[in-house]
Amino acid sequence: MAFNSLAYALLLTFTIAWMAIGPLRALMLIVASLIFYAAAGPFDMLVFVGAVVLNWLIQVAVPADRRRILAAVIVNIGLIGYFKYRNMLLGETSPAGSFIDVTLPLGISFYSFQALAYHIDVVRGRNGPARSFPEFFLFKAFFPQLIAGPIVRPNQTLPQIQRIFDDKSRRHRLLVFGLSLIVLGLVKKVVLADSLAPVVDDIFYVPPDSAYLAWLGAVLFLFQIYFDFSGYSDIAIGSAYLLGIRLPRNFATPFLASSIQELWQRWHITLTLFLRDYVFLPLADMRLVARRYRAMQHFCAIVLTMTLCGLWHGAGWNFVLWGTLQGIAMVFAALWSRYLPSPPAPLGWAATITFFVVTLVFFRSPNLGYAFNYLDTMLSFRGGWPTVVDDAAPPWEVVAGVVGLFALHWIEFRLQQPGVLRVMRRAEGPVSRGFLSGVALLLILIPVTNVNPFIYFRF
Repeated sequence: MAFNSLAYALLLTFTIAWMAIGPLRALMLIVASLIFYAAAGPFDMLVFVGAVVLNWLIQVAVPADRRRILAAVIVNIGLIGYFKYRNMLLGETSPAGSFIDVTLPLGISFYSFQALAYHIDVVRGRNGPARSFPEFFLFKAFFPQLIAGPIVRPNQTLPQIQRIFDDKSRRHRLLVFGLSLIVLGLVKKVVLADSLAPVVDDIFYVPPDSAYLAWLGAVLFLFQIYFDFSGYSDIAIGSAYLLGIRLPRNFATPFLASSIQELWQRWHITLTLFLRDYVFLPLADMRLVARRYRAMQHFCAIVLTMTLCGLWHGAGWNFVLWGTLQGIAMVFAALWSRYLPSPPAPLGWAATITFFVVTLVFFRSPNLGYAFNYLDTMLSFRGGWPTVVDDAAPPWEVVAGVVGLFALHWIEFRLQQPGVLRVMRRAEGPVSRGFLSGVALLLILIPVTNVNPFIYFRF
């Protein structure tokens, strides 16, 4: 069930109303989550419910020590490995040369990581376990964040879920804030990402024959994937807020970063923190080498962590190389900051964005061969700077449009300042809620010729 659909709007509205005035609110959230996921199909539902049951059996049947962590790794990484990487391991590709399986259960990468974090945190004493299977089920199935995150930790949402079960949850008053996030997310998805998608698809359909089109496709994909995924996160966080649960922030205007480390601290924040806490820190803290080689171990841990990050995003060597390049860039930036003066912020920003744009070609391409062909054109600057492009806007209009996209990103940064929240507090009231609800409904009802699912649904 897509967030930008009338069905989701009706489900969310009914659930909010029931949570406000109805009994058995926790049960209603469970039912709504089942309805939401059932829209994906019986196969996806069966895999998800099976994963939840298996993880609950791990909690009740395996002692809370390393054996439970091992069992959680085997079950959850095993599920991802079987459904997501089976084709890659067997060498079975699609006609386009991709290992990605179109029958991949919806959201499996997200809810498997969430379950793994749950067991690790419980064993390490960072959070108490769920008191019952219904609590655990709702923690796993809470529908705003079920499909594509944010990847929540048990200490972030489980206490809030327990208060709902105890009928002690506090009533949220900042409904205008939640509605504003939903409207912002819908604008990003429906107006911006879905408008860029056809252009990006056309350019990437076959490797372009000019550097101009190659750079244009890569830059537009940069904004398409950002508006698409951050739009999803905004809608998820806003929806959860209306239901009385606060989810962690997942994006913080990453394209204003002046270093690759800062970009990843702002991009898909919950995944970055997951990889830091459960992959990088254990690898970096292992006593594998002598003290004088610990810096080398630290750098190797960075590269390996980001390589796994790339593999998590997709089953393909292009994703592996994309993640590895991110790790190498982080190591290069760390060495630069250690031995050389920091570059001016504008230069750092330009280098960071250029690097990210170029490497996103690996992310968007179906396979490595296609990516290298695309980059060969992109970096060779063949074709020159066209004066006229058939069936497209002239170059100066395209440049103005790209500048406008960066300007929108800066405006979004300004909207995230604390003063905006104070304005929303003063605007709280039925008129503001009605207006924002109407805008959200209007965005959902905008007619489209092509249905563009959220990009991260495929991962």
